[in-house]
Amino acid sequence: MNKLAVQGTQSFMGKEIPVVLGGFGPDKKCVSDKTVAEIHGMEIKHVRELLNRNSSRFRTGADIVDLKVVVQNDDNLLRSIGYSTMQISKAEHIYILSERGYAKLIKIMDTDLAWEIHDKLIDEYFELREDKKAQPLISLPSVNNAAKIIGKVLDEAGVKPEYKALTYQRLYRKAGVDLELDFLKTEKEFYLKEAIAKRLGVYSKNGKPHAQAIGAIIDQISVAEDEKVLTAYERNGHESMVYQYKEPVVERIQGWLEANHNPTVITSSNGNGYQVRYESQRYAKK
Repeated sequence: MNKLAVQGTQSFMGKEIPVVLGGFGPDKKCVSDKTVAEIHGMEIKHVRELLNRNSSRFRTGADIVDLKVVVQNDDNLLRSIGYSTMQISKAEHIYILSERGYAKLIKIMDTDLAWEIHDKLIDEYFELREDKKAQPLISLPSVNNAAKIIGKVLDEAGVKPEYKALTYQRLYRKAGVDLELDFLKTEKEFYLKEAIAKRLGVYSKNGKPHAQAIGAIIDQISVAEDEKVLTAYERNGHESMVYQYKEPVVERIQGWLEANHNPTVITSSNGNGYQVRYESQRYAKK
């Protein structure tokens, strides 16, 4: 592990969090499990439980480091990061996470609030220095090889050529190559669940379009095969396959909301309840 150093604190979401450098590389920022717990409104033990239960997903030295193992006798360092003497003595593990490790933890949490905090922390804390931003994230040969593999997967999934091309565009941007695809016209009548939520004014308690609630409604209405299309989608650097839906599906979702008197809790088929609030621009057609 690279030497850790604490360089003061930084204001984030109304809290003063320590700026911790090193651990995963010279001058690379990392975040402690205590800081993660504080900004996500959790107890430290619950953060550690998530990390321990999913330990196979985290690479020691790249994603996560247990400070109780590597700095056993340096309580001063642990106190400088923000741990009390009692927390240090009682903890079986004290973890720090790299940016990649933190992103993996957010994927495990997978809530709207967790993703919102993740985006803010990446932008305001982990953000790369200006002199590194212009550097390609992936080499061009690596992207070419990845494109061949991804292309086969998209073909097998039945993704339409125009969406396949847009996936390639996002991929090649990581190598600093911008594919000019402005001429490409995709079917504008298809909408992601998040876009549907925004149009219908269905929002989570923290003010984000509630895609999960829309998905719960879609599970309860009839959707024909020609009313949806499977597309590649990127969020926070993670590629996934998602469905987009045609206008009639949006109208049936609106009808479901009205028939159920705009419920404040929308329950999915597996029993998950999503709390929602409604904004005034409901069903503002484009």
